[in-house]
Amino acid sequence: MNHKAIKTFLIRLLVVFLIHFIFKIGDQSINVFSEFTSRGFVFSVFFTIYGLIVWYVSAFVNLKIQKGQESSSDHKKYYIFLLFSFHFIYGFAVSFLTNMLYRIGDVYFYNMGETWSEVSILNPEFTFSLFVIYIILFSFDVYYHSNIKSKEDQLQLEKLKQENTLAQYLNLKSQIEPHFLFNSLSVLSSLIQTDVNIAEEFLLRLSKTLRYVIEKNELPLVPLKDEVLFVEDYFFLIKNRFEEGIIFNNSMDQALIQNSYIPPASLQLLIENAVKHNKFTREAPLHIHISATENQIVVNNNINLRDDTSDSTKQGLHNLTQRFAYFSDKAISISSNEAGFTVSLPVLTKADYERINI
Repeated sequence: MNHKAIKTFLIRLLVVFLIHFIFKIGDQSINVFSEFTSRGFVFSVFFTIYGLIVWYVSAFVNLKIQKGQESSSDHKKYYIFLLFSFHFIYGFAVSFLTNMLYRIGDVYFYNMGETWSEVSILNPEFTFSLFVIYIILFSFDVYYHSNIKSKEDQLQLEKLKQENTLAQYLNLKSQIEPHFLFNSLSVLSSLIQTDVNIAEEFLLRLSKTLRYVIEKNELPLVPLKDEVLFVEDYFFLIKNRFEEGIIFNNSMDQALIQNSYIPPASLQLLIENAVKHNKFTREAPLHIHISATENQIVVNNNINLRDDTSDSTKQGLHNLTQRFAYFSDKAISISSNEAGFTVSLPVLTKADYERINI
């Protein structure tokens, strides 16, 4: 149990214990302060344990409903109605059940039947008081956790901005630094002499690549279809440099491409890493394959590591992992075996995009 969970438990325990004293004082048959009685002790233990169980069940269901609300951009009113309906029905049911258990315990264990015979089954004063307290606690609990979540989201957003700033720097550095431009211009110079048509296409793709990096890196998420077009332009550039040494294949379903989102330059980073860290030739090319399942985008490449990769800081992968962690509970999966190096990215949806662009 972490520190946050312990703190939550102690706060709830204190609140429930204080509430139980209100009812204990109101019951004249229990000598709250003058002397110890088994009935008073049992009442305290039962009310405290029962109150904590009720609170934790309520919080659990409340969290599930709120997660459903966050994941759906089209049915928010439905989830709000469901949330209040649950707490209204649950709060009344719990209040009435508490009243009944209190009555049954007194009648069967402490021979208080005569006292309770004068009280209606509903016991409106006790039941309604519990219900009002439940609604007050529910409202406070929702406000408290919403406030905490808002602050956590703000901190995560600030962290994401920092991560994006670093990502922009890393991607701009990888694309615009002198050696990249020098290599690209060298290739362009050769193409002008050998094939003017391809040279024109190369210049166009280089322009689109640089424009994407500069413009899109300011955004937390971009449509996957835009990222795929960017990757195709980027691969065209490195393909013309390394020719048959690199083979690229994209087998992602078009429906997924059209309806998913991704942090900008994520796929390009993984392709760049594969090129940067591996040796390859026409006879032993580097194979880069992008595929997808229902929940993951999978980037795989065969492994033939360069001799100078031991100094790699893996900053790019760390940065990518942190960026995805902000948008999804599912973590990036990284694995390396005889089949190659594989990075699996969670599929991000329109709801993730809308949540961060409110």
